[in-house]
Amino acid sequence: MRQFVLVTLLASIVACATPGKDTAIGAGAGAGGGALIGGLAGGWEGAAIGALAGGLVGGAIGNYLDKQQQELQQISDARRTESGLLLNLRSSLVFTKDSAVVQPAAVEELARLGDILAKYPQDRIRIEGFTDPSGSPARDEALSLRRAEAVRDILASRGVGPRQMLVEGAGATQPIGDNSTTEGRAQNRRVAIYIDVPQQS
Repeated sequence: MRQFVLVTLLASIVACATPGKDTAIGAGAGAGGGALIGGLAGGWEGAAIGALAGGLVGGAIGNYLDKQQQELQQISDARRTESGLLLNLRSSLVFTKDSAVVQPAAVEELARLGDILAKYPQDRIRIEGFTDPSGSPARDEALSLRRAEAVRDILASRGVGPRQMLVEGAGATQPIGDNSTTEGRAQNRRVAIYIDVPQQS
């Protein structure tokens, strides 16, 4: 047991020496998980092999996300989630009321975003559209889906693979602004873009 813990700690320390905070976290978690699985399967030798393999996989995923987040941060608000990245456009107005036409400033941001995402063909991208609560739930859901589709089409025009992208409409759920104000409703007419960690890294 003492040897198993030692392997886990050593692998985590090595992982934390890799560049990037998120890389270190990914490698440490991978090392710990790999050591646990390996230890159950093959005792001391299994724990050692599992820790090294898990650390390499976790570190690779962390490196992948570190690099991508740094690029995306230049043009969007990109933050880490449990499974990857969440992007929100910096444009204060993405859609006007009752419209699925992307506003010019947001089109420019999405074009630049698409140029970056096209370099990561392993990404799995979920585009979720939202509305303010101006219409019925069914109408808002349909409008929000059209908004997500409009964003998908812009990204696809910049080289992002259509099969990488999934679109969803969430209607007026999950507001980020105060729907009792004009400014808040404008903030809620938006899209959120989720990037999942590749299945193979």
